[in-house]
Amino acid sequence: MDGSITNMKRLLMIFFDETVAAHLTKDMCSYPYHLGKNHHWSCTYAYFGKEPLHNAAFEEYCSLEHLGDTEKYTDKKKIAANYLTLHAQNYDFLMFSHYGGASYSLARLAKKLNPKIKVYNKMDLGERGLAHFYDGTFLRRLKVIPEYWKSAAIDLFTVENRSFYETLKNMRLFRNRIEYLPNPVSLFGVDLAEIKAPKERENIILTVGRPGDPVKNTELFVEAVQKVDRSKFDDWKFYIVGEPEAHFRAYVEKITQGDPWVAQRLVLCGRVSDRRELYELYARSKIMCMTSRSESFCIAVSEAMYFGAYPILTNFGGIVHELTDGGRCGTIVPQEDASALAAAWERTAERAELPALSREIRQLARSTFDYDLWTAKLDEYLMRLK
Repeated sequence: MDGSITNMKRLLMIFFDETVAAHLTKDMCSYPYHLGKNHHWSCTYAYFGKEPLHNAAFEEYCSLEHLGDTEKYTDKKKIAANYLTLHAQNYDFLMFSHYGGASYSLARLAKKLNPKIKVYNKMDLGERGLAHFYDGTFLRRLKVIPEYWKSAAIDLFTVENRSFYETLKNMRLFRNRIEYLPNPVSLFGVDLAEIKAPKERENIILTVGRPGDPVKNTELFVEAVQKVDRSKFDDWKFYIVGEPEAHFRAYVEKITQGDPWVAQRLVLCGRVSDRRELYELYARSKIMCMTSRSESFCIAVSEAMYFGAYPILTNFGGIVHELTDGGRCGTIVPQEDASALAAAWERTAERAELPALSREIRQLARSTFDYDLWTAKLDEYLMRLK
């Protein structure tokens, strides 16, 4: 056998949430894919979903292994354990997304089956997750004690938020086994050179998510549309991208039926599954707005910034300060305050330097949220474990 093949680093990623085709561009798939593409790893993405996925371009660098379509978490754990029992000896690294639960128990199992295997957990940690480990109180220090033995089989954690990393790295629980690793922007299946970007951006304020989901709080976006100074936004459009839940669609219809001005400017775009179309929409828009109540990272913001849209964000967590470079490249507004959000839109729309700022934002995002850069760091982190 070719020595270059036998010496390949072998990684198995097991993901427990339902996987659909869109996941191939998200972090849980993108990091294994780029390890294979850029660093000659042999990677497998093992997943649960209603049907097997097939994508030749992706599978050139990362194999896809369908584990079944069960929705029960206990069944998923059993299936994953059986898969590990059969295959743990074939891998050097085991990767999970999200901390706790099955990732801890399966890490212990993997090390019993293959004592040489190293286990990596990409934590996907939000504000509530951080509070699980640290809130500055003595009581929390006591409550976190069981995590020492529960997580003992995890060799490496990473978090997407730099401020979380700075906090957690000083905890004894994570000392010498945690690193910073953000979620970059995926260009899988997209030719950046073919993305159409107008010379002048259109008067569009855009939000992307799951309209009707309480976490996304898209109702606040609609409330802000109602509150803006209409004389300043007469030639603007407000786009909501994402498949709306029925109650949200009814909510918008009720508002637009009674308000012709909003009806002419508020656009429910539905789901945009074509990434080229979505990226071109970012490139056309002047402002990207997220009204979330909580986010661990919010990839939609970094994607929009990658194409130069100016971010206006509710204060949904520490990550907003990182995304906006401390407010230098974006605006942060309080939660649940439609008037403050509308005022931020008004101030931004009137900024004469917005085109130059858009270019600066694009440059910042492309130098910060780059998979080639961060996959090289992940390769470095993992190889330190060997």
